[in-house]
Amino acid sequence: MTTTEKSTVDSDRRRLRGFRLLWGGDLVSQLGSQITLFVLPLLVISTLGATATEVGVLQALYTAPFFALPLFAGVWLERRARRPVMITMDLCRAALLLTVPLAAWLDALTLTQLYVVALAVGSMSVVFDIAAASYLPRLVAAQHLDSANSKLSADQAVGSVVGPGIAGWLNGIVGSASTVVLDALSYGVSAVCLLGIRHREVPTAPVRRDVRRELVDGLRAVFGNRHIRSIAVHAAIYNAGIELVTVGFLVHFVRDLGLGSGLYGVVMVVGGLGAVCGALLAPAVIARVGYGNTFLAALVLSTTSYFLLPWAAGSAARATSLAALGYFLGCVGSATGSVVSVTLRQRLTPPHLHARMTATYRLMNSGAVPVGAALSGVLVDSWGAGGVLWIAPVVLMASALPVVFGPVRSLRTP
Repeated sequence: MTTTEKSTVDSDRRRLRGFRLLWGGDLVSQLGSQITLFVLPLLVISTLGATATEVGVLQALYTAPFFALPLFAGVWLERRARRPVMITMDLCRAALLLTVPLAAWLDALTLTQLYVVALAVGSMSVVFDIAAASYLPRLVAAQHLDSANSKLSADQAVGSVVGPGIAGWLNGIVGSASTVVLDALSYGVSAVCLLGIRHREVPTAPVRRDVRRELVDGLRAVFGNRHIRSIAVHAAIYNAGIELVTVGFLVHFVRDLGLGSGLYGVVMVVGGLGAVCGALLAPAVIARVGYGNTFLAALVLSTTSYFLLPWAAGSAARATSLAALGYFLGCVGSATGSVVSVTLRQRLTPPHLHARMTATYRLMNSGAVPVGAALSGVLVDSWGAGGVLWIAPVVLMASALPVVFGPVRSLRTP
């Protein structure tokens, strides 16, 4: 083996080991984040006796940065090494979260402190997520992006399934404040994993910054690329539509049918398992039929499957089975489509624009969620949950039009 070949093999091994560390750290961090989303509202109610409005403000402060911050975070990250930023965000989130149980144990916890922690941790999560999405193509070779994105998407699905269950169990055993400690530790584990990655990014040469121009370039990376533009428009409409599904089904299943939160939780877990299956199966399907056909198949599952939800009625067994099947198939489709989407965006965007492209894309997605959530509440009150469950899949199907009639459907490889 020549010196060049040996160097290439060593580099590939470092990249593979680096991805495994990134993957493992991300899984632990996803679990921890789900624990916090579950526990913080409980902590605010049980410890401080907060009202529903105060709990809503807490949730809003945590999610607000996902809408307000992405574009500026993308510009700021573009000329920085992502790995050190991710490590810093992990350590800062861990430190901030540890102040919550410490204050609770000292009987000094206040609503103001929780608001500050929620806003700061939410902001750091935005920066971390954008950095991670733009770091992956620098760590993993292009031909391995399908598989890498599949594994990271599976992390999210596993976190959403297992995290709330672990949080509920721990909350019952050690209490809300002590449970928050686990989330802080999860960020610490993620930071340690990132510190173990030996692959280093090539530093960007310092240049004079033109923030306005860089913001415009980030917007152009999405709206100026017809493939990415069609995916982004689809995702925005889909995210608004899925809020109709979420709110409509919750009210229909728990209130109208009176089936209770336990069976509702079963349906959500089955949906999460579908997401895990979709994420893990995506690379094999892409390799067999290409990106375009895989995306089209994913769209069929992630839209039409939800027509099963308004049929979920009758006995508890029948209603739960139909709803679980609808969510399982829908989540298989959405997770598969997510792997295709993120891989195409990474491969179709020049490396120097990855952070800004991701930020613009996240801004569109995040902006659609509160619109869909607000609209869903109004429609459920006006037309009833059952009526909304018939409308929601139609909205989801409409979201597929930019892809079906756009250039993505013909893609086999970028």
